[in-house]
Amino acid sequence: MFAQGRMSPLQAIGAATLEPAQYVGLDQHIGSIEMGKLADLVVVNGDLLKNIRDTDKISYTMINGRLFDAATMQEVGKKPRAKLYFEE
Repeated sequence: MFAQGRMSPLQAIGAATLEPAQYVGLDQHIGSIEMGKLADLVVVNGDLLKNIRDTDKISYTMINGRLFDAATMQEVGKKPRAKLYFEE
């Protein structure tokens, strides 16, 4: 939506990540990738600076420092998880 409002892809990424963290005073803990910060992020298969719509191409999700395959939410490098009730 930021890009539809004529923001550049870089401006849109900043408006969705670091700027909100700075606004609420949590930029020391979230909003960018740095050592010691909380590790909740997505790995995108594409170049967002060339095509912001590549945000739909998520390959992996990292939650609390644990890496998951985005399609299955199976933790990478771990034994397969049990199926959830709605996957049966």
